[in-house]
Amino acid sequence: MTGVPAVSGASTGGFHLHMPRVIAWPGSWFTVTNVTVTEWAVVAVLLIVAALVGRSLRTGHRTRLQAAVEWFLSWLEAWYAPFLGGRRQARRFLPLLATLFIFILVSTYVGLIPTAGYGGSLFAPTGRWGTTLGLALIVMFTCQWVAVRELGWRGWVKGLLHMFPLGLLEEFIRPFSLSLRLFGNVFGEETLLAVLIFLVPMLAPLPIMVLALLFGAIQAIVFTTLAASYIGGVLERAGEAVAGRPQSQGGIDA
Repeated sequence: MTGVPAVSGASTGGFHLHMPRVIAWPGSWFTVTNVTVTEWAVVAVLLIVAALVGRSLRTGHRTRLQAAVEWFLSWLEAWYAPFLGGRRQARRFLPLLATLFIFILVSTYVGLIPTAGYGGSLFAPTGRWGTTLGLALIVMFTCQWVAVRELGWRGWVKGLLHMFPLGLLEEFIRPFSLSLRLFGNVFGEETLLAVLIFLVPMLAPLPIMVLALLFGAIQAIVFTTLAASYIGGVLERAGEAVAGRPQSQGGIDA
């Protein structure tokens, strides 16, 4: 896994946690590291799975993969529904939330590959703050887009200025807290596992691998559940604004 301790020789002693390795264009605005390559690989795998499921849908030949994906998406829809105000809204935002869930889950599980983190090999993307911050910014921009769509520009600005400056600060603090929570939990887990494997290398790996599988799933569900609750909060405010608006005003501001 990423951060698995590398036991060095007598000259160095101890172990160290591996850091991302630059692969191409060092020092440029588009430096490619093994984290970048791992992200590309994760996206490629997910696109291949999506293409296989899409092909089975087009041909009408129901495969086990399609059935598993449909069951999984149905479970996620039911899970997110209470946070978004019902199944209809959960189905509306399921593509985003399911994509985030699967990406975080697979990216975290990449760290369980024995060679991950060594040399120029794979590196779990969720173990770097840049990745988790990017995911959190997607959630933030989605919340703002939903607010503008549901409340109109005037309603969106009014919402930002509500309890100014606390209301405005909250919108910017949320992505940082969301990203730091995911990054800190993943990095802390990997550091702890590295220490345990270093101390008891013969006994720790198997139970730790099982715990890491459970931990990765928990991180994915916590991140996306918080994202769903943020979006649900915007939808709830929009519903309250529409309910309190006089009938003579008509629909929502464009």
